[in-house]
Amino acid sequence: MNNKFQKSSGFSTVELLVAMALLILCLTGVLLVSSGSESLLVGSQTSREALGLAQEELEEAQSLARKDFQLVIPKSRNVTLDGLTYHVETNVATLADYVTKQVDVKVTYQGLYNKIGMETLSGLVTNFNIAKGYDTCDSTLTPNAEVWKLPHIKNATQSFSALVGVSGTYPITDMDAYLGKLYVTTNNSSVSQNNFFVFSLGSPESPALIGSLDNDLTTNTGLNAVVTDGAYAYVANGGSPLTVGQLQVINLSTMTVVRSVKASGVSGITGLQGVGNSVFYKDGYVYLGLKSTGGHGPEFHIFDVHSSESPVEVGSFAVGNDVNAIYVTGKYAYIATPNSQELLVLDVGNPGGIKFGTPAWGYDAGGSSGNGKSLQVVGDTLYLGRTNPSSGPEVYALDVTNPEAIPGLNSSPKTISVLSSVDALHLQTGFDLASIRSARSIIFLLTRTAFGGYDLIDYLPWTPTKLQSEFLQLPKNGSAVYEPVMDCEGNYFFVGSNDASNNGYLYVIAP
Repeated sequence: MNNKFQKSSGFSTVELLVAMALLILCLTGVLLVSSGSESLLVGSQTSREALGLAQEELEEAQSLARKDFQLVIPKSRNVTLDGLTYHVETNVATLADYVTKQVDVKVTYQGLYNKIGMETLSGLVTNFNIAKGYDTCDSTLTPNAEVWKLPHIKNATQSFSALVGVSGTYPITDMDAYLGKLYVTTNNSSVSQNNFFVFSLGSPESPALIGSLDNDLTTNTGLNAVVTDGAYAYVANGGSPLTVGQLQVINLSTMTVVRSVKASGVSGITGLQGVGNSVFYKDGYVYLGLKSTGGHGPEFHIFDVHSSESPVEVGSFAVGNDVNAIYVTGKYAYIATPNSQELLVLDVGNPGGIKFGTPAWGYDAGGSSGNGKSLQVVGDTLYLGRTNPSSGPEVYALDVTNPEAIPGLNSSPKTISVLSSVDALHLQTGFDLASIRSARSIIFLLTRTAFGGYDLIDYLPWTPTKLQSEFLQLPKNGSAVYEPVMDCEGNYFFVGSNDASNNGYLYVIAP
């Protein structure tokens, strides 16, 4: 029986070999499946991390838009997680309404077996803080920063009188580009000439006149500044306040002056003391700055224009000098003046009870003869431009995290020296393709004779070998009375400059 049993339960050599081969194949399959599962797990983890980084970028863009829409800008950075480096690239495109930006985030990484992985997310962010009258300058350089290193004057016709189509002297005093139109003020020497003009920017390189008016048909007044909310223009009258109010409201649909308002508390002035000099609009309020009243009243005034044709003055403050520029953000108004303290800060959260410090909140840039002239606030940084001082730089980048303690926050501020007055400035950001898509923040400056950009990474001219004198020169300049002015919409800059005879010239500047 034992022999019979052993014979019936034994295996042949061939059967054993087949069994061993099947076992090896099964084990190999298990190993392959295990290896593939591990790859899938690793790939899934890196993909989730990349998507997480993209989501963080979109959430940060939303947060920045709530603080300051200008802070939503392109950027590029590397992030290392668990030994793996992710390249996070954020592109920003401003839409045609100028209150919405599309944010595209691309995250790339090198996965297993050196394969390049990529995850993308897109979203829209909105300017939550301003309903109308917002700044339509694009904070993002298009198509990139590289092409802006060599800007050009794009319009063929530059003489303002030729654009207007009427011979005469038109010294340009201010301009405001807003939603496809350019509003320009002039200060003429004849009562018969118009001094408020509206141009269509349907073709930005060829502004087309679509309307104009004279703000006062009986006296020679002229205009010194303009801001618009799209339906109305608010202009600072340059004529004697004894005859016409310093603030005038223009209905843009009818092209008529619907209200002239005299600033309260100003009396006993002579000559051109207390004339309208600067204007700023925000959230239904107009902030008007006057020339020095010589001690005969406040130079800073706030008007409630929620009912545009019936402005009501709700607050004022005696600056003691010219108010050259105003910038309001949050509850603070920043004022550029010729005072020894070139920057003055006021708490205007309650317009009827303006608060100021003792000593006054603000900043003294030092040196002598340099007046506060131009302003822009981006996030927690204020950029102050000065007229050419006998010593010291003309541009300061100031930390205004706490506007009431600026001197203590800025013991060693970043500065720029251009050896010329800085009449206007604007900050923009874009990718520099010559530097592996690194983001560059560029501050564009308008001086008495030129237009150019400085890189805020090193606070030097954009190209290290480039001097201010090599910037784009304004063909016509030299007025002893009227300084150049500038505004922008999208990625076009509009510059007004006047020659030695006070003839105005309009330049459209782009790459």
